[in-house]
Amino acid sequence: MIIISTNKELSLLLDIGLTNLNNDSERENIRKRLSNEIKEIGANRDIFIKIMNGQAVAMIQIIYKNADNDPDLANGVDVAHIHDLEVRKDLHGHGIGKQCVQDLETFAIGKSVRVLTLGVDSTNTKAMKLYHNLGYKIFKEEEGRVPEEKLYLMKKVLDKN
Repeated sequence: MIIISTNKELSLLLDIGLTNLNNDSERENIRKRLSNEIKEIGANRDIFIKIMNGQAVAMIQIIYKNADNDPDLANGVDVAHIHDLEVRKDLHGHGIGKQCVQDLETFAIGKSVRVLTLGVDSTNTKAMKLYHNLGYKIFKEEEGRVPEEKLYLMKKVLDKN
């Protein structure tokens, strides 16, 4: 994976994010969100892109503090938050998401992160299974974006070995 360091690489992020969207309004919203997130690189966040055969196929982020203003999610010391794992839809089911999370865990250990957290919607059963299989456990439950949905907050204590 490569680490994104400036707005120059925004096009790589957009290659991934925009392939999963259906309309111009969604595309513009993701463009604005990613532009804002890139401003935090280095100070509070790192963004990684997975490249395969010369193409951007996935991205994943780590937030070090103030993830949703919840110190249980990222405290700026030894707890960080996985944010926005995205894999191109046409490549789902090939282990790319799993590899991105594992690579991010290794990177986090090198930054002295002891615990990684993440949030996943209860309706995203594939992601729930992925995170469970990687050792993440639910530690908090919140209301989802719609009444029939819950947001599960999960965490994993990282093994330094």
